[in-house]
Amino acid sequence: MKTVLVIDNNREYREAFCDVLEGQGIDVVASDCPDAAYQKLFGMDAPDLIVGDLHMPFTTGPTRDEYKTSYEVGVKTLRELAWVFPDIPVIALTAVEELDIERVKKLLSPIPAYRKSANLNQAADLVQGFLESADVGGVQ
Repeated sequence: MKTVLVIDNNREYREAFCDVLEGQGIDVVASDCPDAAYQKLFGMDAPDLIVGDLHMPFTTGPTRDEYKTSYEVGVKTLRELAWVFPDIPVIALTAVEELDIERVKKLLSPIPAYRKSANLNQAADLVQGFLESADVGGVQ
């Protein structure tokens, strides 16, 4: 079974998205912020894919107010995760405005970035495609 780490501070979206992924037979580890994601990553077997939101706080813990909430937190986190775990594909699913997506893609390159779809099945199909590509060495 494939495992995906989902990092998204929007509880409703995260839970619904994880439910759809699990319905497709994917094992999901969910995290509400980068801080918690790092803790989970260092305590588990490597996931097959990391999917992260961009606009979120670094932590949801007691020091949350010390950190800025912005898409820059997600960009920095995903770039760091790709560097620390170079064998795990990383993608961004973000709710940034359509006008900003090209700028975000440039900031994240070579990490692919996609706008969040209201259709969770489409987002899950995107994840499934990355997992299948990774099986044949198509995603690095």
